[in-house]
This record gives sequence, C-alpha cells and structure tokens, in this order.
Amino acid sequence: MTADSPMLLSFKRKATVFWLAVSDLKHEWILSACMVLSIMAVLSPLLFLFGLKHGLITIYTRHITENPINREIRPLSSRLYEKEWFQELRKRPDTVFVIPNTRLIAATVRARAKESTGKVELELVPTAEGDPLLADNGTPIPASGECVLTHLAAEKLAVKAGQSITIEANRLTARGKSEIVTTKLQVKGVLPIRASSRRLIFTPLPLLESIERFKDGMAVAKYGWPGKLPRALPRYTGVVVITPRQLDKIRRQHLIVVTGFTRLEEWSLRDLLEKRGVRLEKGNVLFLSTRSSLVDKSSIRNVRNRLRGKRAVLLPYVPALEAHLQVAGKEGAKLSLYGVSPDKSLEELNPKDELPRWGSSGDSGSELLQIALPRGMAQAGEKVVVRVQGGHGILEFPATVVSVPSPFPSGALIPGRLAGILKLLDKREVRSAPDEGAFLLSRKGYSSFRVYAKTIHEVDGLRRFFENQSIPVRSQVQKIASVLQLTGYLDLIYLLIAAVAILGTITAMMASLYASVERKRREWGVLRLIGLSGVALFRFPIYQGGILALGGLLLSIGLFEILSSISDPLFRPYVEQLLGFPITALRNSPRGICTIPAPYYAASFALTLVVSCVASIIAARRVQGVDPAEVLRDE
Repeated sequence: MTADSPMLLSFKRKATVFWLAVSDLKHEWILSACMVLSIMAVLSPLLFLFGLKHGLITIYTRHITENPINREIRPLSSRLYEKEWFQELRKRPDTVFVIPNTRLIAATVRARAKESTGKVELELVPTAEGDPLLADNGTPIPASGECVLTHLAAEKLAVKAGQSITIEANRLTARGKSEIVTTKLQVKGVLPIRASSRRLIFTPLPLLESIERFKDGMAVAKYGWPGKLPRALPRYTGVVVITPRQLDKIRRQHLIVVTGFTRLEEWSLRDLLEKRGVRLEKGNVLFLSTRSSLVDKSSIRNVRNRLRGKRAVLLPYVPALEAHLQVAGKEGAKLSLYGVSPDKSLEELNPKDELPRWGSSGDSGSELLQIALPRGMAQAGEKVVVRVQGGHGILEFPATVVSVPSPFPSGALIPGRLAGILKLLDKREVRSAPDEGAFLLSRKGYSSFRVYAKTIHEVDGLRRFFENQSIPVRSQVQKIASVLQLTGYLDLIYLLIAAVAILGTITAMMASLYASVERKRREWGVLRLIGLSGVALFRFPIYQGGILALGGLLLSIGLFEILSSISDPLFRPYVEQLLGFPITALRNSPRGICTIPAPYYAASFALTLVVSCVASIIAARRVQGVDPAEVLRDE
C-alpha cells in the first residue's frame, strides 16, 4: 500500500475525525463528565434491576422449577392399582418417574442408630433408579440393604452417610401378642432440608412389600420372618356330578340354589370320556357351572351337602388348559391339560378304568406336582417342566410323570386341584415356589403410588388425567401457576422500565449533542473550509455519542459490581433462610443474589452503541448540513 493510496487517505480522514471528536470532549471535559454521569444515573438502576432479575428472581423461580417436590403428584386416597395400570402410566410422555407404593399404615416403622437405644418413628418411601427427588439433590439411589434418609430423619437419629441403622416392624397376632422383626440398613446418603420437611426413609420397593406382607400376617422367607404363606387356592368353572341313579327334579333344582352354581346340564357318558378322560359303564352325569365367575371349594362342598346319601361323586371341572412341555431340558409338544380328581367311589362304578390315583384332594406338594402323559412321551418318574400362560402371566413349574398313561393322544392329566390353581392365572398372578408350598399368590396390586411429571408445565395435565379417573390427588399446580405468572409480570415490568430508561437516554444524548452542534456551527464551517467533507463530519457526533455512552456504561458496570459485591454477603443469609436451603444446592445456581451473566455484558455494549448512534443521528445530520459560506460571511 503506497502513501498516496486512496484507502490510506480514507483511513486518515476517519482517524482525524475521531481524534477531533475526542479532543473536543477533552476540551469541554466538565460538560462531557456531566453527560457521562447523567448516562450512568440512568443505566445504574437498570443494571441493578437486571442483576436482581438474574440473581434473586432466578434463584426463586429455579427453586420452583427445579425442585422435584413441585413436580410430584400424590394420591389423597387408597385404592387398588394393578400392575397393568402402572405400565400404562409409565408410557405417558409427561411422566418421568412412576413407582408403586404400599399402604401408609404398613410403611410406618421405628428406627434406631447402632449406638443408640432411642427409637424414632419413620415413614418408608419406595425409590428406584431415576427417582428425581434423590437424583436432583445429588443423593445416590439405595440398593438392597441400603437406605437414604431425609435431613430431619438423619438429624433425629444422629447418623450420617456411611453409618447403619436398624428398623423394626411389629404386628399383633390373633392372641393379641406383639411380634417384632428387625433388619439392618446402611445409610447411603442424606437428603438436604429442601427435599422434604418430613422424617422419611427411602428404600427399594421390595422391602416395603416385605414389611406389608409381615404386617398382614404373612411370612417373608427372605428375612426369615414368620407367618402364613399366601397359598394359591384353586378356582373352578364347574363341577361334574356322577350318581348311580337319576336325581328327581326337585333335587336337581336344589343343586343351583345357594350353592354358587347357576347352570345345570346333562352329560352323557361319552361326554364324560371326551372332556374328562373318565370312562364309565353306568351312571348319570350332571354338569354344574356358572356364567362368568369362578367358584371355590366351598361351592363344591355345598353341592356335596345337598347330595348326602346319594352316593354322588363330585369331580371339580376346569376346561382343558393349553400348555407347553419341556422334557430333558428340550422344548416338547404342545399339550392340553385335563384336571382329574377321581373319588375313590369311582372304582365302584367302573373298577376297570385306569386313572392316576394321586389322592382325592392332592393337597401335598408331591401329589400336586404330578402329570400323566401320553404313551412314549416320557418315562415314569421323569421330571418335566410345564409352562402355562394365563391372563396374568406365564407360570412354569416342575412335575413328575406318573406310571399311568393319559387316555388322550395329545392331552395330559393333572390333579384337579392343580388345574384349579392354573385356572386362577386368569384372575391373579401366581408364582411357583416348591420350597414355600408349591404355588403362591403374587401381589395383585398396590394401594398408592409416587409420580413425577417431566416438567412443571405438565403437572396440570397429569392432575386432570387422575381426576378424570376419579383419583383425588394433591399437586403444586397453584404454586407453579403463581410463580410462572409472577415471572411473566416481572419480565414485563423490567421491559417497560428498560424501554423508559433507553428512551430517556436517547433523548438526553440527542439534546446534548444537538446543542453542542448548534453552539459550534462556526467551527464546523471552518472544518469544511479546510477540506473535511460533510460525510466525514457526519461521523463526528456519532463518535462523541458512542464515547459518552460507553463511558457511562463502564461507570455503571463498575458501580454495579461494587454494589453487588456488598449486597450479596449482606443479604444471602436472609435469602437462604427464607428459601430453606443454600443457594449452591441449585443446579447452575447464579453467582449471587444480584448478578449479571457475562454474555449480557457484551449485549449491553452492543445495545449502548446502537442507542448512541440513534441519539446522534439528528446532530450528525445537522453537522452535515452546515454551509462553509457562513464562516466567510462572519469574516
């Protein structure tokens, strides 16, 4: 680039105008200082309000939006919620955490620390991976044998993370005696005070289920707690009645009156063979059933009582069940299972018929888990695995093959009681537990739940969902709505104040710069005579406006930093006392109660330059319009 380059000449002209603008401000430094101070007087309160908005107001709104307590929805009443209901609830896009809960009375335990004899009453709360109340408060999720305490619970027990506590549950026996069981838990973490103001102990759901079963009088093998077992009792769709002679109409009518059965039909001996595998040469067969519900052993007993003296044989009836068989660990054929519980008196009707004689009731585990297979499928005494699918899941159980073969080419015979238990799968979930009594009932459902919405904006939608299902719930909808509304109003107020301040700054700078131009019209004419163009002088007020505005902004920022550094330690304790938790507990918490994020400073500089340019436009147009001839006329 040569010395006579047009680009260099243009740069020199711009630099000349800039230094003339700076020199002019220095020459009138008193007026310049007054203008800078007036701009600072307008911007300082604006920055302080902006600092409170991004400090104190942000802290309060984040406390509402980030605190998972405000996203929790609690049921106000107890009812039965089945497992399918929870599965559907988890699929909703507005839920982030769903876990069943037990009855409140069953979740109350007493706890004591290892070195203490005093006991504290606590409420058990189920938790699992993804629990926002624990995760958002930086507390680990407890595993089996572990727990998490709230601040008040840990304070009362005088324990901290890493120590262990002992919890105990008690129940009253039928004789009025109290039974107490205990288990030890390691404290995995302690929730801060903002998480809850109650004495709670968070544990995995299986522990709550075990305590509820114990308080209901059931045994819990995992912890060695005594009690009854929730045995699965058989349910039947009907009963086959076999009598040597035909019953009269009155007696037949009595069989469906106050017995639990509602329908009566006659079967032929061929029907009995095809449907039950029982071969008779003589006798009369009736079939009692219901329209929809299943009946239990008491209904069959009622029928037996009405047939006293009639030498009747009663065979509980369940329709053929579809099953898959595993022989020697390999998947076998698909079979139909027929429940047969032959009465010993059947031998009098047909002594030649060969049926498995596993007992009239089959109550013991060894007699219950037996199966008669078609010839050639498995050897007598061999262990096989039977898998049956019902309306409430799949049940697998081991069975022993008996020596008597099944009369059905693609069907197997099992004890009638076992068939009734398998039929129960249509109503309840049943699990196989040979060590605990063959078959036990699984939990049908839960009486309560814990649900968290994904964000605070989706709490109201979940509340309406529950209310549409007639489930009364408690939520923080009103509190959330109030905070969001308040935040919106505060933003609007700040925008109005900022607009007024910016308008005032533009007006003040415009008046000052315009007055300066009018006062120096002769000087502008001289500059035009010595060679400065109108375009070059157009930038003169703009440079001065930018320098004055940036000076006022820098002083405002300095004053704001001083005030914020003083106000933060002064008011932080009172703010934290009001909120009930340290400000640092918030994720991405602000630096203080009055602070401005660094990116906003850059935006402030850009906005200040824009405002100064707008304020200088009229003065710049006035300078550009000065005629050099005015100077000659004055001379």
